[in-house]
Order: sequence, then C-alpha cells, then structure tokens
Amino acid sequence: MKAILKPAPVKTILTLLLFFGASLLWRQVVISRISDAFPWGFPLQFYFAWGPCPPGEACYEFNETWLVIDLAIWYLISAFILNMVKREKPA
Repeated sequence: MKAILKPAPVKTILTLLLFFGASLLWRQVVISRISDAFPWGFPLQFYFAWGPCPPGEACYEFNETWLVIDLAIWYLISAFILNMVKREKPA
C-alpha cells in the first residue's frame, strides 16, 4: 500500500489534471442550472461564490480543509489509476 501512495511527478500531474478537470466540469454543470452560483471543487466545494451581492458584503465562502481533503481524494484516485495501468502492462 505504501508503494501506491509514494509521491511521483506523474501522480502529481494526474492529480492536478483530475482536480481541475472535475472542478471545471462541476462548475459548468452548476452554472448551467443556477445562474448566480459559482463553485470550485468536486466532490467537496471548497470555494463558493454567489450573486448578485449587495455593495460592501462578501458573497463567497472558502474552506481550506475541504481543499486539502479534495486534493487528497484526487491523489488517491490518481494513485490507483496509475497502479492499475502499471499492473495491466505486459511483462
């Protein structure tokens, strides 16, 4: 199990691609259905903005814990994907 979770540049790149790709797709789905909601993050929304906003008020929320958990989830998924790909290669 430790070998699967060992950091590698390929895992990091795949993690970021999955993280940004899933976040962007989820954002597009939400924006297409709710015109004034703007989330980032999937499966956990670590940043959420909405509008219209009265002047002088903050109309967004940010949660650092959910960001870290979201990145950890995508790292685990990328580690298992790369492990499956490595296992399926002919020897």
